[in-house]
Amino acid sequence: MEINNYQSTSLIHQQIALKKSELASIDKKEEQKSLFEKNDTITESGKSYDEKDYERVLSKFKDLDAKTRTHEQMHAQGAPTTTPISYNYQVGPDGKLYATGGHVRFDTSIPKDEASANVKLEQLKDASSAPQELSGADMQITRTANLNKLLLQSKQEDQGVSYENW
Repeated sequence: MEINNYQSTSLIHQQIALKKSELASIDKKEEQKSLFEKNDTITESGKSYDEKDYERVLSKFKDLDAKTRTHEQMHAQGAPTTTPISYNYQVGPDGKLYATGGHVRFDTSIPKDEASANVKLEQLKDASSAPQELSGADMQITRTANLNKLLLQSKQEDQGVSYENW
């Protein structure tokens, strides 16, 4: 008889352990659900974000897009270019594309005529330094245009060197 009691006691302990694990699983799910409800905001339309954060991020995308386009257009207006303005885009929180970077390719060929060369180098210098916030590439183009202009002036001042041989 003792063997029979032992088996039934063992079976009862197994059932209790199974019920405990089921209850622990239910408790864990309830805890996760309550944490979700406390930490996340859900609007009536089913969106899972805070409206203020959405507007703040969208505003940053719009501001960066406007600044980027203005910056690159200021470059393009000042000197001849070889290609249209090229923009880098990123998708905003509203699903639209916003310009987050860009570049302009200037025509850097130097004309044979001294006066034209001076004018073009001045245009390149002005166009590359037109925006208030200069990138590294902007500063490099400005430096190169200034150096080429100085080189042109020094060649003009040399007595025995003609501009045609430059």
